[in-house]
Amino acid sequence: MLEIIPTILTSDLDDFSRKIESLKGLVPRVQIDIVDGKFALNKTIDLSAFKEIAYDSGLKIDLHLMVEEPFGWINRCLEIVPDRIIAQIEKMKEPFDFVNEVIESGAQVGLAVDLETPVDIVSEDIYLLSDMVLLLGVKAGAGGQEFAPKVLDKIAKIREILGESGKIGVDGGINGKNIKDCREAGANIFYVGNYFWQAEDLGERYNELLSLVNDDR
Repeated sequence: MLEIIPTILTSDLDDFSRKIESLKGLVPRVQIDIVDGKFALNKTIDLSAFKEIAYDSGLKIDLHLMVEEPFGWINRCLEIVPDRIIAQIEKMKEPFDFVNEVIESGAQVGLAVDLETPVDIVSEDIYLLSDMVLLLGVKAGAGGQEFAPKVLDKIAKIREILGESGKIGVDGGINGKNIKDCREAGANIFYVGNYFWQAEDLGERYNELLSLVNDDR
């Protein structure tokens, strides 16, 4: 199944609330980006600030942690009742411990790989244990960056590891021009930020992206 998932990266709670409200009844799932000001220079809203808004949205929640030592964030994430917790492998002391802890919590677990990070930074077994692998098409931590085509080779490498049924997400700079390239490389989950939110009609943009990834021509 191919998925289009809008992403929210903001430090403004009002902006966050407006975006969540606009997604209700439109999409089944949203990714909320969490940056702690240490992993990257910017900092997003705190988990506790949007707990009730996210919980009451009716949306499935992916939390993407761009933070120092994600293991220490797991319990706070669980208060949001996320469907999936994704974190950057670059900041994990023990990726195996992070993956196991999230699995035991009942949430799905994802491993995110930054643009300049080689996929062999961890063993293939860690990827196979996870529910999904997220590959960044930009430097993690800030929105509005231009997509880097070199991520396509990394998508293909992870597809070789996971096989046909594995979930591979791509995030960062995704738009109507490059989304099919990502799909052809092996991605099946597409996280879209600016290109989605800049549309005059969010429903039309969502359907446009779905059509593009489902078009076999």
